[in-house]
Amino acid sequence: MRRLTALIIDDERLARLNLRKMLDVYSEIEVIGEASGIETGIKAIRDLNPDLLFLDIKLSDGTGFDLLNKAEFKGKVIFQTAYDEYACRAFEINALDYLLKPITKERLKKVITNLISSENEKTVRNIQRFRYDDRIMIEKKKNIHFIKVENIIYIKAEREYTTLFEKGGNEYLVLKSIGDWQKELPDEHFARVHRNSIINFNYIERSERFGNTANIFLISIPEPISISRGYYKLIKSRYFYK
Repeated sequence: MRRLTALIIDDERLARLNLRKMLDVYSEIEVIGEASGIETGIKAIRDLNPDLLFLDIKLSDGTGFDLLNKAEFKGKVIFQTAYDEYACRAFEINALDYLLKPITKERLKKVITNLISSENEKTVRNIQRFRYDDRIMIEKKKNIHFIKVENIIYIKAEREYTTLFEKGGNEYLVLKSIGDWQKELPDEHFARVHRNSIINFNYIERSERFGNTANIFLISIPEPISISRGYYKLIKSRYFYK
């Protein structure tokens, strides 16, 4: 099972901190951001595109249900609440599970175990990722091209389309979402560094750091690629930043 990225949305800073610490023991979960309300939560979802939300139901500027109505989030949701009466409504909107505050280690373990089990079942059903030495078929102007996965330098989202930048200077506009590419490309070589960008780490030429974010310069790509704040820690820990 691949590691799941998670966003914690809770208007209590201490509650966010405690949950983050409790999640540290689970290698399957990586917390990539936090938010304290509806507007900051929606922005974080759009910027970070997490797999999973730990979402408090009672927020200072509304409810977690309000946030989901506005954010159009398609990932998994685990609700947190101090009010047991909200649990039924949480399941009505297909929440994966809920945590009753104060959160106990035992209850969190049960929720994470159920999550991991469901992800493992899904992984078995999913199409296998491309290998780095595979060739993939791309159609361009009624011509069929077979390009090597290892020659893909960079993928950029263009609404429902994506543009593939290939070694040698070729570009291909494809009717395929960046989320689908993220699921299919080998993650030991490719990583999503922004909501609209996937890069091949083998083509990194240099990087420029700016506080909690950075620009990456790729071989043969003239413009720098921005790493958003939420992905910065992930890239830093997993790949080349020290």
